[in-house]
Amino acid sequence: MGIESALASLLGSLAADGASGVEQAILALSSIHCEYEQVPDRVVERLLTLLRNEKMYHSPLSGYMLNFFEFEAPHLTPRPKSLYLGFLPAHGHEFTHFHGRQVVEELQRGPYLR
Repeated sequence: MGIESALASLLGSLAADGASGVEQAILALSSIHCEYEQVPDRVVERLLTLLRNEKMYHSPLSGYMLNFFEFEAPHLTPRPKSLYLGFLPAHGHEFTHFHGRQVVEELQRGPYLR
């Protein structure tokens, strides 16, 4: 599955509130499946856009999407890393579901994005 198909699958799974589909789409966007050395900027921009809304702040699906940044931290270029580092303090406190909250805290305290 390519990047565009994985993003389309992600959108469909988010609309259907399907945890398994979201998880699979996030995995399909990974560097292992897409065979890229560095995550394309548009993938990070799209994920951050999807995460930055009221529904996602309270959704159990947000944790799966946030996990992408843990998995792919070594493959982020400076620009996407900077975008995400700006996202965390601005929006991280908005995530209320335990899975999203846990991943935000891991990203903020862990070595992932340093």
